[in-house]
Amino acid sequence: MDIKEKINKILVTGGAGYIGAVLVPKLLKKGYKVRVLDKMIFGNEPIKEFKNKIELVVGDSRHAGPEIMDGIDAVIHLAGFSTDPTSQYDPRLTDTVNHIATEHLAKLARSQGIKRFVYASSCSVYFTLNTPLEPPLYKEEDPINPISAYALSKRCSEQILYGMINDDFQPTMFRKGTLYGWSPRMRYDLVFNAFVKDAFHKKLLTVDAGGEIWRPMIDIQDATDTYINAIELPIEKIGGKIFNVAHQNWSIGNLAREIQKILKEKKGIDIALDVKPISLTRNYKADTQAFNEAFNFKPSRSFEEAVFEIWDHLENDSNHDSNHARHYGDKWYKQYFETEEGKEFRRHA
Repeated sequence: MDIKEKINKILVTGGAGYIGAVLVPKLLKKGYKVRVLDKMIFGNEPIKEFKNKIELVVGDSRHAGPEIMDGIDAVIHLAGFSTDPTSQYDPRLTDTVNHIATEHLAKLARSQGIKRFVYASSCSVYFTLNTPLEPPLYKEEDPINPISAYALSKRCSEQILYGMINDDFQPTMFRKGTLYGWSPRMRYDLVFNAFVKDAFHKKLLTVDAGGEIWRPMIDIQDATDTYINAIELPIEKIGGKIFNVAHQNWSIGNLAREIQKILKEKKGIDIALDVKPISLTRNYKADTQAFNEAFNFKPSRSFEEAVFEIWDHLENDSNHDSNHARHYGDKWYKQYFETEEGKEFRRHA
């Protein structure tokens, strides 16, 4: 961090979400003050351990007033829909929540002289029509043609931010791979987490599309550390740039076999695989050279440790219901949109 640049207070949008619930305690531990802006659609439970240590603003990013940036030195913008099915359900709503809200917040930040704005984009922007079974390694500068409502909303946000860059506004955009690992706002609609849950409960992993689907992936612990690095690294090193944030590319078949192997070796448990026929589905890889070099990336723990962190919660936390709709974004939003609050949320699109 530039010695002239003092980062004291950080705005985290979506701070009660899957990433935010892991990131915010880390920021607090490092001594940062944190303001969280979150609609709290998934409830207060994920932030109960640190709720009294933050400034919580319950609200919608689309309608935040300029006061949300008062006293803020940097913004980490996580809020938004994070799955393709939810996004496809209402593409117009997705555009307002993921794209228009990003533009709105970025303009508020820039108008108040906030230079660091870290945006949660996605490697899903690389999935396009006619993607081969063995996809190429996409670099950040490669031409892209995203096709889903979710991926388009992320790409539009990148373009808006890129067009706003100047000497006083230096956004950093993270095209994150698929995350995995435990969070207080747990998600089992992510493939790694779903595999561990199914291994625990069913002793069976259902592997779609012949196991030939590719995903860049990253541990949530490494992803949250990377967000903190984006606040602390020299702005000239990462400002105004897009990074593919991932550890490695996994085929879903190899991922299932690795989890199967770990549980056999460490627990003596046999896990069966049900491999479905090859079919058309999202499929992409990402090149991570730029990320590795700029952030000096090294994984903070083993793949095995991430498996057993989830396994141990499933085994030892009697209050944790892994089948609750709250842990599956698409199911939860479907219920939420039927409530009066949810209907009002959609009307704002």
